[in-house]
Amino acid sequence: MEDISQKIKKDILNASYEAEACHIGSALSCVDILVTLFYNHDLKDNDVFLFGKASGVATYYAILADKGHFPKDKLSHYLKNYPLPSVEVPGVVHSFGSVGHGLSVACGMALGNRNRKVYILLSDGDCQEGSTYEAVLFARQHKLDNLYVIVDDNGLQACGATKDILQLDDAFEFMKKSLKNVSIVKTVKGKGIDFMENDYTWHYKNLDKELLEKALKQI
Repeated sequence: MEDISQKIKKDILNASYEAEACHIGSALSCVDILVTLFYNHDLKDNDVFLFGKASGVATYYAILADKGHFPKDKLSHYLKNYPLPSVEVPGVVHSFGSVGHGLSVACGMALGNRNRKVYILLSDGDCQEGSTYEAVLFARQHKLDNLYVIVDDNGLQACGATKDILQLDDAFEFMKKSLKNVSIVKTVKGKGIDFMENDYTWHYKNLDKELLEKALKQI
């Protein structure tokens, strides 16, 4: 898994540089989560994955390219034109933009077909939204045991530390008590790149050539 993670990280950095794309820190925080899910987990053909956290979609696109959904040389093109999850990108089953919508969509898909597993990746920012709370209530009421929720808890968001914007301890406890299959994963924003790690400003920063070369040497 380590070799695959390193390859995906390099693809993220190169594509982000070529596309002049941001959200790089958010992408790097969820690499290990998605690599584990897509390369070390028995996903069935009718299972669904939703990239609900929206920002950091370069990781999902890089994995889709590596899995053969589209040629790898298209990666930067898709990232530039669709910087948030879009069904225009081969392999993506639902578009997302503002945080807070993902879990509601996942609940609908899980309820619509209980014979498939529906996986969704959320951000800690998603867990600040009232719509996410309502979706948890809905999932509990309808006993959606085929719904699998993963939260990328990197502790940072666009404007600073999550704990300084809105404490989430109670929200996480509520999710764990209410949902059968939920994982709150402690991650590091910008993981693996020393000048990005735990720096919320890399939510929006872009790489120049010098920083790209520096980052690639650390992978």
